[in-house]
Amino acid sequence: MNDEKLFESTNIGKCNLNNRIVMAPIGNINMADPTGRPTDKMIDFFVERAQGGTGLLITGLVPVSFGIDPTLDAECNNTYFPRIDGASRTRLSGWRDLCSAVRPYGSKIFIQLSAGLGRVGSPEVALKGKVPKSSSLNWNFYIPQVPHLPLSDRKIKKIVKNFGQCAINAKVSGFDGIHLHGHEGYLMDQLTSYPWNRRKFGRYKNRFQFGIDVVKEIKERCGENFPVIYRIDLTQGLQESYGDYIFKKKFKNKERKIEEGLMFCKALYEAGVDAFDVDKGCYDNWFWPHPPSYFDDIVYVEEIAGRVKKFFNDESISAPVIAVGKIGKPEKAKEILANGWADLIMLGRPLLADPHWPSKVKARRDKEIIHCIGDHEGCIESFKKGGHPCCSVNPYTGFEDRKKLLIADISKRVAIIGAGPAGCEAAITAHNRGHKVILFEKTANIGGQLHLAAKMAIKHDIKRYLDNLKHRLNLLQAEGLEIRLNTEINNDHIKNDFDVIICCNGSKPTLPSIEGMESTNYSEARDFLARDMQLPDNVKNVLIIGGGSIGCEIGYTLSLEKNLNVTIVGKNKELMPSTSLPNRSQMLWLMMGKGSCSGKKEDVIKKPIRAYTSSKILNISGKLVRIAANKDREGPYTPWKSLIPENISNPFEKNLKKTNTEIIKTYADYIIFATGGEADDFLYRRLAEKNISANVYCVGDSKEIGGVWEAVTSSNEIARNI
Repeated sequence: MNDEKLFESTNIGKCNLNNRIVMAPIGNINMADPTGRPTDKMIDFFVERAQGGTGLLITGLVPVSFGIDPTLDAECNNTYFPRIDGASRTRLSGWRDLCSAVRPYGSKIFIQLSAGLGRVGSPEVALKGKVPKSSSLNWNFYIPQVPHLPLSDRKIKKIVKNFGQCAINAKVSGFDGIHLHGHEGYLMDQLTSYPWNRRKFGRYKNRFQFGIDVVKEIKERCGENFPVIYRIDLTQGLQESYGDYIFKKKFKNKERKIEEGLMFCKALYEAGVDAFDVDKGCYDNWFWPHPPSYFDDIVYVEEIAGRVKKFFNDESISAPVIAVGKIGKPEKAKEILANGWADLIMLGRPLLADPHWPSKVKARRDKEIIHCIGDHEGCIESFKKGGHPCCSVNPYTGFEDRKKLLIADISKRVAIIGAGPAGCEAAITAHNRGHKVILFEKTANIGGQLHLAAKMAIKHDIKRYLDNLKHRLNLLQAEGLEIRLNTEINNDHIKNDFDVIICCNGSKPTLPSIEGMESTNYSEARDFLARDMQLPDNVKNVLIIGGGSIGCEIGYTLSLEKNLNVTIVGKNKELMPSTSLPNRSQMLWLMMGKGSCSGKKEDVIKKPIRAYTSSKILNISGKLVRIAANKDREGPYTPWKSLIPENISNPFEKNLKKTNTEIIKTYADYIIFATGGEADDFLYRRLAEKNISANVYCVGDSKEIGGVWEAVTSSNEIARNI
């Protein structure tokens, strides 16, 4: 498909862009010092993406409501957010450094200003005696027992004034425009939409008013030619997501519908907005604004951006429309522009995975792009646990200030055992540093457990990533990197041939001992995937033991593709307890039969999956399985609910009494054990004990069970320093 449209110059207001590629705002949390001044970490993060050819960069959210929204503050009056409020020359100097650093590469940069967090902010402030605020009386997203009291009109007007001051600070600091954070259920969205603004009196009972006032204030302070982009969820999509019953019960039958969203866009345009960045959803269905790996590509672009574009054409509104939502494949970005669904395309996580996405596409090097796998572990989970932007498949993201790939002083002979994500990253990094590398893999395929996961259709992002990884390795083989597939290594095979050995041979599965399990047909999850999910004839009822990600993904796949009756039994209080919020929420939504990966009703599973949490298998007798389930367990399907990190105390959480159980009987024709594994460090220990001359390292699951982020980051750390 023709690239010309993607790389045409275009304008947002008076701001000219080199191309139509926009970097989405991704929270630059903990990339500023405690006063809010950007550090080298943030500056180098954006410079890398400017060098990669992105036309417009947008910072992560920068709140304007310090002192009004208490959820923004950390200990000792510090903050984990960047700040541009006030008139601190010290703080503004960091922003000037950022703007001047990206400008030589031709990128323009906008700052995203946010009204604050409101009901989606940390509930910890209430536990410390502060009063959280929102648009009306609303309940905290993370701990629903914590109330957020309504902001007064006076405080809201103060926030409006703060927007103006922050905008003029940004202009003086060298920014090219403003991006307003008006979507996803944050405070600006709370003030401008149902279900959160239920004000009956005052100026802001009109749900459009706050957005209009903010835009006019910025234009008054900065001038008509200083462009403003407004980010809006055209609809929260709650009724569509959960159906009439839950919508009425949980969300009080209130949300912004698409028709109202279009009218709001028109009002904002008349107030002075120069371009619109439109998405769908909010925190309570976070899988829409943060599409996980399960979703099809550009799942709602035509429905949302395309709808706005058509409306603007009909109304003779000249503001450009920016499309967002799983646009990481170059062919999809080009399709959006070719179909006229939007004027620009926005990339978030794809530019974390590969900052040089634009330059590679322009140079027709699409196959070299490192593709996002949609796990949200390096980005969203990092924020949640107190980190900063990272990426599971790109260990340099967020560490551009300190991680450098330098040619080694002495070329060493390096053996890497295992071609999973850890082994492949170690091989690529060590080879690029000038070492002589041999990568050993006992199977016929690279990817390790990712290769097995990619056998499920819902893991298409993984498959795309592996295809890219194979292409990159093939290019390096031509340069001398040696890969030996179908080669199993034990301690007798490694003599004194290597200076460095890196063991990346992964984990080994574990099976529980259950009375009677020998009387039934069963397999371990990895073996099941390795056999392409083949089942014996006449299997209709499948039991999956293990309620983590792999158990739920296999269960959903069997229900979707084979129309089987699936039951999942998990020991934890929640299904998928260690999975990132958007991914976990979407899988629960899919499993309960409320949605589909395509976004189409006809693709919803016919048989919702039955699941038991806080439960264990007592015994198996042929096809009869007896389950001990805690009577006090909650229903397994609450995708609108977030699990809070272990280090945050929830005083309202009820502990389940272990003795309060009931016995449930179910029937299964086949059982799949998705009970995880344990680190397999046997080879590492034997090699280390042999007292050979090599330095021996152990990374990835062979050292400690973790995700792709841990595996890739740890192997890169070693390979950069040998």
